[in-house]
Amino acid sequence: IDGITLSAGLHLGSFGLMEDHPRFRDALLGIIVSSPRALQLFLRKNAKLRRLPDYIIVEGPLAGGHLGFGMDWAQYDLRAIVAEVLQMLKTEALDIPVIAAGGIFTGSDAAAFLEQGAAGVQVATRFTVTRECGLPYKVKQEYYKASEEDIEVNTLSPTGYPMRMLK
Repeated sequence: IDGITLSAGLHLGSFGLMEDHPRFRDALLGIIVSSPRALQLFLRKNAKLRRLPDYIIVEGPLAGGHLGFGMDWAQYDLRAIVAEVLQMLKTEALDIPVIAAGGIFTGSDAAAFLEQGAAGVQVATRFTVTRECGLPYKVKQEYYKASEEDIEVNTLSPTGYPMRMLK
């Protein structure tokens, strides 16, 4: 394994759990955050390890699956969050690549994030219907048939946190 992206939570202690592994300083380690505040908490908690993440995925409110937001998710904008994270990193003189994710639908969307200063974009939902994706054929057909009205944010997750999914 060349790298690991820690997701589904803030992982304040995860770097500490890996610290004794011989590849802790060699493997790429990335984190997912939904705000500059979450990033600041992570960096502060892990400062004593002298190990920064190799990349940061900033996931916005239009991401699929679990969201890093409450039911007020619609009040947030990925472009604004990415700008805040980039500014925070600049202020702290930290050179960590930022990858924008969640709600990137077109090449123009991707280009706009790159022009804004993101090092890359993460696109997932668009690829759920590809041959390479392991979803069953019937599920892929539901994606094809879905319209915007078929997408909902609910708290059906066992975690109790809001998640975006097809109805």
